[in-house]
Amino acid sequence: MPHIVIDKIKNIDYPVKSGDVEFLFKAENLIGVKTPNAKFLIKVLPKEKGYLVKYDKITRPLISDIKKAFEEFVKLNEANILFENIKGIKEKLPNKNLLDITSDLSDIDIVEVGFGSGRHLIHLAKENPDKIILGIEIHKPSIEQVLKRIEHEKIENIRVLNHDARIILSKIQSNRLSAIYVHFPVPWDKKPHRRVMNKDFINESIRTLKKDGFLHLRTDSPKYFNYSLNLFLDYDEIDIRIKKNRPYVVSSKYEDRWKKMNKDIFDIYMYNFTISEPLVENFDFSFEKRLENLDFKPKIYNNFVIHIEKVFKIDETKELIRATIGNFNRPEHIYILNKDKPEYFKMPAPIKENYEAHLELKRLFNGDNSRCE
Repeated sequence: MPHIVIDKIKNIDYPVKSGDVEFLFKAENLIGVKTPNAKFLIKVLPKEKGYLVKYDKITRPLISDIKKAFEEFVKLNEANILFENIKGIKEKLPNKNLLDITSDLSDIDIVEVGFGSGRHLIHLAKENPDKIILGIEIHKPSIEQVLKRIEHEKIENIRVLNHDARIILSKIQSNRLSAIYVHFPVPWDKKPHRRVMNKDFINESIRTLKKDGFLHLRTDSPKYFNYSLNLFLDYDEIDIRIKKNRPYVVSSKYEDRWKKMNKDIFDIYMYNFTISEPLVENFDFSFEKRLENLDFKPKIYNNFVIHIEKVFKIDETKELIRATIGNFNRPEHIYILNKDKPEYFKMPAPIKENYEAHLELKRLFNGDNSRCE
């Protein structure tokens, strides 16, 4: 982790500005930082000799902003650097094809969930040059590999996102997609709650698919096939088509492996016949009054979780709250600046589960504790 060690820390009154960097507040060992391009936290920890200064992982900015903040923090404290490992780190520029959860997804036409090596994703892009293909993957080495191939082959119509597909679909407009591909998902036989295929995912697939659009599941797992088929059979406004051991236009590395083992390959095509209501997103993440009566017990609901993890005192009227909110399977770590009218230090991703957690957070810690968990 990029960090520095300095010889001394001055007693500073916050907020204060040094150069074009603002140091907003000190919350115990955390300091709020704002540069022209970013807002994040740095952490200052005493060592046997000097003070360790590093960035907070939850609010991690680009290396260039970390360098700028460290440089001005040293000047502000009139300190000497005893150790640093940041000057030699080269900035890794953002890839235009790599999106995040706050990105605009209004132009996406086709989605592939868990693209792995990217063979099928690349095939989709080349076969559909007039469509924007979104690949969703949680395995970062796979993402790096595909981004390099996209750049090398000069493919312009692929976007990549590192997140949980079950959450990403909730951000895509209704009746938008022509196809969703889920090829060889992890079966999760021992942890079925982690399967991408569940009723929420199917509901969001139906909503986001155009009429006559389809979801294609391809798997080598008989258990996963039967589990998914039973889910699909609960729906009326869809058509299901099943195939077994049919050749497919692209063979993934997993399929190559399964064929050598003489395993069966199952396909389920779910065709959508529904025209869904438009997606309405009106997420107001504001607070009206200070959060009170905080407790540290995790609170788990049907669609989301809330967990106040730690409170860092700033002064007699303000504190910084570290918490986890949002989707149970992929929660978001956040900070709240708690004062007369609180605010998120960095805004949560604008998704339904985060917003539901936000509303409950406000209700829960404003004196009304009547809701049953």
